[in-house]
Amino acid sequence: MYEEYKNLIVQFGLKILRSNHVSGTSGNISLRISNDLLAITPSGVAYDELSTRDIPIIDLQGLLIEGDLKPSIEYQLHTMIYKTFQDVNAVIHTHSIYSTVLSVLHKPLPAIYETLLTIGDPIPVSEYANAGSLELAKNVVECMKKSKAVIIANHGLVCAAKTLQEAFDMCETVERGAQVYVTALSTGFPIQTIDEKHAKEAAEFLRKNYGQRR
Repeated sequence: MYEEYKNLIVQFGLKILRSNHVSGTSGNISLRISNDLLAITPSGVAYDELSTRDIPIIDLQGLLIEGDLKPSIEYQLHTMIYKTFQDVNAVIHTHSIYSTVLSVLHKPLPAIYETLLTIGDPIPVSEYANAGSLELAKNVVECMKKSKAVIIANHGLVCAAKTLQEAFDMCETVERGAQVYVTALSTGFPIQTIDEKHAKEAAEFLRKNYGQRR
């Protein structure tokens, strides 16, 4: 059952691997199936070895509903996001290099260019907690009330959206922004961010006009 959802998890696992957002078995992906169920990557299985039969289906309490493999150790992060945000249907957690650099520095990603404004201003860093813990999930969800992309302290990046494609695009945008920011910091010159007035105007303009409207 749920082959469509499992197939999407496999597809986007390959996308984040080939885009250098993860290596080995790091990171995880989930997709909401219903109010009570989600598909999620299994723990410790390489993305280029995943098949649809490997994808666990769990409920929002983390109980295994379908499949033979144990779900990602970060299942509490995913389930808490879905419990908290009804408009979120997809979550991607990566260990993208420059986003992770900012996570080690505990440094939020500011509005250095306009595309980032559509995600958050700034992209916040959650407080540190151990991987796989309920505390980590709570810390991320608290930050996600301000931005659907959150840098996880000393860990990586998580992005939540309506679809896996939107979550993936968000990961790409944040990682590129992080790369620009880290590079700019390395010059030693002052960082020039977009002021609050122009940031609000730009964010509103992009929300209304960017992309195709049907």
